Amino acid sequence: MTENPKKIESAHAHRKDEHLSLVIGQWRHKLPLSGLQFVHLDRPVLPNVNVTDVDHSVKLFGNHFQWPFYIEAMTGGSFRTGVINQKLAAIAKKYHLAMAVGSESISISEKETIKSFSVVREENPDGFIFANIGAGHSVEDAKEAIRIVDANALEIHLNAVQELSMSEGDRSFASWKRNISNIIEQVDVPVVLKEVGFGMSKKSVSDLASLHPAAINIAGAGGTDFGRIEETRNRQSFWETADQDEQNEQEQEEEEFDDPEFQSILTSNTNLGIITSDSLRFAKQANTGLPIIANGGITNSLEVFNSLALGAKMAGIAGYFLFQLSQNKLEKTIENWQKQLPLLYAIYGVTNSEEISQLKEIDPYDLG
Repeated sequence: MTENPKKIESAHAHRKDEHLSLVIGQWRHKLPLSGLQFVHLDRPVLPNVNVTDVDHSVKLFGNHFQWPFYIEAMTGGSFRTGVINQKLAAIAKKYHLAMAVGSESISISEKETIKSFSVVREENPDGFIFANIGAGHSVEDAKEAIRIVDANALEIHLNAVQELSMSEGDRSFASWKRNISNIIEQVDVPVVLKEVGFGMSKKSVSDLASLHPAAINIAGAGGTDFGRIEETRNRQSFWETADQDEQNEQEQEEEEFDDPEFQSILTSNTNLGIITSDSLRFAKQANTGLPIIANGGITNSLEVFNSLALGAKMAGIAGYFLFQLSQNKLEKTIENWQKQLPLLYAIYGVTNSEEISQLKEIDPYDLG
């Protein structure tokens, strides 16, 4: 990224920078709770596997991925976020990871922001890159998003809760289903339908499967909470319905009783969302036959492994990787995961990623 960082950017670009800072801040102070840390699998005491025989690769969309995790969608749309994307792309290239860019919606209307996304392909010309756009967009917009990063696949993010939590967010969703169907039918790359941190029920997974995407990313609750992020940007709860006098009284009460868990009740993914582990279980129950991607609060290699055991084909990591990048620890984190995963395969007696999904989940409290 060589553009002048002192150039005045748009309000939309500024919002991208706000999101970046707020996500990093949220991960600095928040304990992730994806539920994946509480998954118990039936581990053999006689694994009968050699670590040297482990194949941790994954086949998806007709492609061969060296690792079952990748850098999930984070950012783009401003100079600062472009620098982040460039760093992430270099890391993806170095460690042979796929990567998704953040929402490219801004690049459709503000062409000067294209570089903050296209830099990913420039930095990693042979890597697997996911383009990213919202469900409110047209086929033409989707094709442009794909073109900008020369994408191998497209993510369509489904972020109704986030939009409704934004004072400037969308309020019309009736066209989403039609838009998605048209995009899936008319673009030339695999399309992934993706939540943004609020998870999916069995019915939601089935409903999305009826649109015939290439895969579904359940993006469960437990990681980045965009509802609370938007309410932080709003400087107040968007869902406030009291008149001004009542609001002033409430603000006074909140000063006396400052409980962060009492705030942002409606939009918090803690309350509206379905955690990642349960979303994966619901996806397995839906039994659509489509590949499922895990995302949402994943912070270590064991949680990646557990997500595969619950039926995910791959796991995407966004917020945690962004925070690690901000601490200059992302490369070391990825190196550790890539050392640990083959050992986890051996611990559980599996030699490849497909076998992980055959492991049995057990209830450690059921002693009957």
